[in-house]
Amino acid sequence: MKYNRSVDSFISFFLQSHEVKTTREYPNSIFWLYEGKVIAEIQNSEYFGMHYKIWDEISDQFGLEFDDTQLVIKTWLEQHYGLGQLEPIFRIFTIEFRWDSIMVWDEQI
Repeated sequence: MKYNRSVDSFISFFLQSHEVKTTREYPNSIFWLYEGKVIAEIQNSEYFGMHYKIWDEISDQFGLEFDDTQLVIKTWLEQHYGLGQLEPIFRIFTIEFRWDSIMVWDEQI
């Protein structure tokens, strides 16, 4: 699958409008939130854990296998944030991925 404008726009629809938060409970993580829900997590400056529902939407929309989905997400991260060194992974966030009631967020970074 070649990365193109359609793929870029589709991923941007899900990820572009997010807040970045940290918490003392998970000091090695940076969370991306949308409307108070965790949609992605950067772990140990090594992995980009994307919510499985977003991952599935990208895969389904373009008929991609796991490796191709991972590659287009990696390319998007590099193009938009210079984070191409992160390895995209599939994540299932617990508690309906609403952590705002159980975490104390640090100041927005």
